[in-house]
Order: sequence, then C-alpha cells, then structure tokens
Amino acid sequence: VLIAAYLLTGTVGVEIWQKPFLFGYYITDALVTLLIGFSLFLSFPQTLYNIHRAHVKKTLKNDSLYEGLLPLVSPLLLFVLLTVWVVLSPGNILAKQPRLFLWMVGVAFSNVICKVIVCQMSSTRPELFHWFLFPLALVVYAAISGLLGWTEEVVLAVFTALVTVAHVHYGVCVGRQLSEHLNIYIFSLKKRVPE
Repeated sequence: VLIAAYLLTGTVGVEIWQKPFLFGYYITDALVTLLIGFSLFLSFPQTLYNIHRAHVKKTLKNDSLYEGLLPLVSPLLLFVLLTVWVVLSPGNILAKQPRLFLWMVGVAFSNVICKVIVCQMSSTRPELFHWFLFPLALVVYAAISGLLGWTEEVVLAVFTALVTVAHVHYGVCVGRQLSEHLNIYIFSLKKRVPE
C-alpha cells in the first residue's frame, strides 16, 4: 500500500491527496478505513487464533493462556488511550500537532514493543502495565476533561520529550548490558580485551 501511495503521488502529484476521490471522500479516508479494517478483522483475529492454537497444542512458553496474552495488554492499552485522546481532544490535538503526536505515538509503541521483544528473547515475564501508561492516562484524562485547555500542546511536547528520552535511555542501557554480558563491543562482534 505504501509503495502504491508513493507511485500514485509520483505519477499524479501531491494534489491527489487534497481532492475528493469518490462520493466526497478523500483517498486518505479510504486508506485509513482499510488500515483499521485490516487490523481489526484480519491481523488481530489472526493473532488471537495463533495464541489459541499454541495454547491448545501446548507450544506456548508458559502453560497459561494468561501468560500468552500478557504481552498484548500494554500495547492494547496504549492504543486505547491514544485513540481516546485523539477522538475526544477538545483542542483537536492531532490536527494541530500531527508530527509531534505521531512522533510520540511511534516512540511510545516502539518502547513498549522493544520491552516485549526483550522479554520474549530472554524468556522473562513482561510487565502487565508499561510505566508509560500511567502518565499517559493522566495526560489523556486532563486533556479530554478540559483541564489542560490551551496548554494541551505544551503538555504533548513535554510528554513527547519524556517518552523520547526514556526510549533512548532504554536503548543505551540494553546495549550496555548486552555488551557486558556477551563481552563484546556494541555494534561489533570482536571480543573485548580483558583489562
């Protein structure tokens, strides 16, 4: 879909995204609808089916279905909180700060998923609630209740900075820990010389 969007833009021009396409709807409306539809009706059910099948065949790392579904809790709650913020934002935050909001969404999801991946690789139990969810829940509540008012964009910027710094910190810490554990330099397979 992304390649088709690039080819369409390159062939017709960027104006195609700003003109009504069919029945007054824009192409972006159709793409968003397809993305949500495929996620809800194909990807998510397939994920649940795979977890169920692994549970029935007893091929899960843990015997419990709860343990198999545990890694889905934080990403799902993150998605719900961010969707609530966008839909119920009195200041229409996504329209006012789309790049900043999408940056924060990408970094937050990246951090949550990186932690899930590290837990899977190390056969450790993931935390039920990622710590990002608590301040995010406060921000979303304050935003949709109108407590933030005109400062909603400022709070978004501060939260985005917090999430970004926390993600970089997590990446550096994981890199250092792997480097020490495997006795290698980061981004190199050469062994460290003992001191």
